[in-house]
Amino acid sequence: MSTSDPPVPHAQQAARRYPCSYPGCSKSYSKLSRLSEHHRSHTGERPFVCDDCGKSYLRETHLHAHRRSHLPDSQRSYVCTESPGCGKRFWTLQHLRVHQDTHRGDKTYICPEDGCEEAFSKHHQLRAHVCEAHSPPGTKPYICPHPSCDKSFPTNQKLRGHMKTHDDKRYTCSHPSCTPDLNGDPVYFGTWTALQSHLRTAHPPTCTHESCKGRTFASPHNLRAHLKLHEQQEVEALLQGERLDDDDVETSHSRKRRRGGELGRDWKCDYARCEKEFKSKRALTAHHKVIHLGQRNHLCPHPLCDSAFGYKHLLQRHLTKIHSSKRARSSSSSSDDTTDAEASEATTEVDVIEEITGKAYARRLQNAGFIRCPFPDVEELLLLPSDTSVPSTSSRKTCDHVVTRAYDLRRHLKAEHGVVVDKAKVDRWTSVQKCARAS
Repeated sequence: MSTSDPPVPHAQQAARRYPCSYPGCSKSYSKLSRLSEHHRSHTGERPFVCDDCGKSYLRETHLHAHRRSHLPDSQRSYVCTESPGCGKRFWTLQHLRVHQDTHRGDKTYICPEDGCEEAFSKHHQLRAHVCEAHSPPGTKPYICPHPSCDKSFPTNQKLRGHMKTHDDKRYTCSHPSCTPDLNGDPVYFGTWTALQSHLRTAHPPTCTHESCKGRTFASPHNLRAHLKLHEQQEVEALLQGERLDDDDVETSHSRKRRRGGELGRDWKCDYARCEKEFKSKRALTAHHKVIHLGQRNHLCPHPLCDSAFGYKHLLQRHLTKIHSSKRARSSSSSSDDTTDAEASEATTEVDVIEEITGKAYARRLQNAGFIRCPFPDVEELLLLPSDTSVPSTSSRKTCDHVVTRAYDLRRHLKAEHGVVVDKAKVDRWTSVQKCARAS
């Protein structure tokens, strides 16, 4: 410091001893206790609570001042003697002086509008005057001073909360890659939505597990659920290793491992004779609707197809195997001497006619990969013929459903016809049908 510079007062030096470390806040205090009180304004903590009404405050002195509101007026120390018969009592000398000014006729609150000479002894009277005389109808006492904002509020607390929306540096990104160095500035955002959008695009939640190779997720909630699966897989691996040590190799290979492992299946189906277990309530609800209630909410969008499925992936498989061939056939059947529009219209008309007459379905069955549902002739495939009921002869209509795998056929017979079949019998029957069609 040069000799020409004025000396810094001791009070200012003390005020700089405890600056606020919150990003974007430049306030500082001379006492550590005052800095702690200021930090609560950032965190929202209000530890001082009134036992009588439950109101909470940032500072203990504010709580003491509030508690006096529950005491009778006779305990107020300052009494008005300005006017005979007044006798009003106050807790502080400042409030008493403001009240005495009303007796003297002193009006310290002057209307700031040009050309208005109104003055008032109390601030709330001035606010009410500005709302009635100089503001649009319906304006509340506390008006936002921002130039482009015309909002108003009934209390000062709501106004202060609204003023934060005009702060361009209200939110800051706390991600390590956005943390500034000594010479940089933090990344600020004016709204919570903008900050969340920044986090989703610039810092998406990422799995740090090696097998995931940087897989990202839409929200931290999804990432936490995914990490829980990793934890369960690690425990499953440890348990599997212990089983291999205790059991022989033949027994360990014969035990079928369910997809997703055995741990975490806390959601059990309470339907009679159903022992299914799931890892989420959502999976349990879907199972109950599809298996026990028979809901088929995923409908095929093609107008001439009445297929419905309980799960979305089954509908996607149906569209790929059944209806994708139509699009390929439509694009390849157009001749070279017709336009694209004419060819599309012609093939669409032919497809409609063939669907009505059944030729399109017969042509699909010519493919060796498709197998037609054998219902109602399923007696040779039944698991327990004595316990399984098959529809009577009058209601045994032929099923036109086609599948490509024995697994799909078993699911179809159980879901659509209520028939439980034997896995080994269906596998053998499917192999025979595929060989017959291939030959």
